[in-house]
Parts: sequence; structure tokens; C-alpha cells
Amino acid sequence: MKIEVYSDGSSDGKSGGIGGWAFVVLVDGVKVYENSGHEQNATNNSMETVAAAAGLEYVALTYPQAEDVTLISDSQLTLRWASGEYKIKAPHLVPYVIRLKKAFKQLNAKTRWERGHIGEPNNCRCDELAKNARENGKVHV
Repeated sequence: MKIEVYSDGSSDGKSGGIGGWAFVVLVDGVKVYENSGHEQNATNNSMETVAAAAGLEYVALTYPQAEDVTLISDSQLTLRWASGEYKIKAPHLVPYVIRLKKAFKQLNAKTRWERGHIGEPNNCRCDELAKNARENGKVHV
């Protein structure tokens, strides 16, 4: 079973502003689940990280025996935090990155970077859901 977790985050760029996050899960190429949410006092990096962690946590709960999991993001920073290639320096992001790394290690996941905003359907869907969650303060389930 091949599982792919697409994730994306969004913020309004304002200090103390609202951010949105979203993920899409595919199993053997078929979309099986998507989710999104919002947070106050968010940055783009915090939302990118929450999206990735939430997607991986969903997989860990739903497919505990998964052996082929790939986290896909347009955020190279998030992917490198997940894999441990980059160390976290920003104190406000430490809890987010700890959560991400825990889920990533639990699944023994891999990473794949994809350039954002070039028409990849799952990346576009994550972007759409994250922006909607940020703008409307709604959670999609």
C-alpha cells in the first residue's frame, strides 16, 4: 500500500493573524481523505508544519501498519524539518516541529518536494482548502 500525504499552509502575513492548513491523503493513487483547519497567531511556517503533522497523524491512526508513506509539500523547510536535515531555530516553531518529527518518525516516512502553484491537483486542493480555512475560519471535514 502506497500512501501519499500532500500538505500546505497559509497565513495572512499579519502579526497575530489567522492561518490555515490542509492535507490530502492518497492511498495507491486514490484520494481517501482531506482535512483543513485554522489557527490564530499563525505564520506561514507554523501552518505548513501543522498541515504536514496533521496529515501524518491521520495516516498513523488510520493505517497503523503503513510501510510506504511519503510526505509531499511545496515547503522545503517543512520537509527538511521533518527529516531532521534542518534544526529548528525559531522558538515559536519548536512545538510544531516536534509534533511533525514525531509523526514522521513513527511512520518511517519519506519526503518529496513539489513546486507549488503549478497545477498539481492535490497540491492545488491543499492550497485551496488552507486558504479557505484561513479566510473563513472554518474547518473542513
